[in-house]
Amino acid sequence: MLWPPDQARSNVGELIELERIRRRKAADQAFARWMRRVGHQPGPETRLTELPDRVLADLADLGSEATLALYDLVLGVRGWGAGERFHYLEAKPKVEALDSFLFVADQVRFELMRRLDWVAGVACEHYPLVDLALHFDRIQKDFEPDTPKLTTAYPRYVEVSDRLRIEPAAVVRSLIPQALKAFHQRLTQGM
Repeated sequence: MLWPPDQARSNVGELIELERIRRRKAADQAFARWMRRVGHQPGPETRLTELPDRVLADLADLGSEATLALYDLVLGVRGWGAGERFHYLEAKPKVEALDSFLFVADQVRFELMRRLDWVAGVACEHYPLVDLALHFDRIQKDFEPDTPKLTTAYPRYVEVSDRLRIEPAAVVRSLIPQALKAFHQRLTQGM
């Protein structure tokens, strides 16, 4: 059956509104404890690139409250409750939540490295936090490169350039501790 044009437009409008409500609900559940945990509460369309430096640094450190905030995100977008519930999930949802957590944690750290101008091509520039957590598997599959590209702005680029040709992902990941230190130093110096 064909819908009259006015009714078809109405149905599309209702679907868009339902999706907006669904995203808002997922974000509300995902970020309900973030203000207490990390001092900031994102919205349904917030990207990692929009988080304050201090919040990003806290998340990248993966301290206990930041880890729970990220688990709040990955469990909350699925309607599975607060981060503390992770340990009580059944095996299959637990693996899904862990995979999502690891992907989001990588994106947090890659964003920190991007702010240092050390890498380019980070998935978190293109997707809201809610989508990173909920659709991590599709984003991992579709987004290229899966590990961002190290830029020549990295202070020791020449030293790692040979190894970079062989194992670029390993090189970028090996720089995370150094990036955390450099980013904290930048925050301390107020740059």
